[in-house]
This record gives sequence, C-alpha cells and structure tokens, in this order.
Amino acid sequence: MASRLDDLFAPYGEHLTTKELGEIFGVSEPTVRRWLASGVIPAYKVGTSWVILAAEVRDWMEEQRNQ
Repeated sequence: MASRLDDLFAPYGEHLTTKELGEIFGVSEPTVRRWLASGVIPAYKVGTSWVILAAEVRDWMEEQRNQ
C-alpha cells in the first residue's frame, strides 16, 4: 500500500528541481535554495547546480514526521 508521501512524490521523477521541491513544500524557489544552502534538506551541490534526489527528500520527510 502506497503512503501519502508516495502519492506526494508520484508526479515527479527521480531528480527534483528547486521549482518542483517548492511545489511539494508550498514555498518559493528562493526559500528552497536557502534550505538547500543551509543543509536543511538533503541535496548535493555540483558547481552552481543542486542535485536533489526525490527518494532522499522523501526519506528525510518521513524521518521528520511528528510522532
């Protein structure tokens, strides 16, 4: 059975853009970029670009869930 997080990430591919991540969280791209730069959300900086793996963000979100 798929979880709600699976449903949330279903429309997106294996890699996310900052725009897509903003859509998922309901925030602007500048906010996403700040979160990425400060290490709030897991991602990899390659040159001036971010590599955002959907599975890592999904796992991170699951770990952040209130108990």
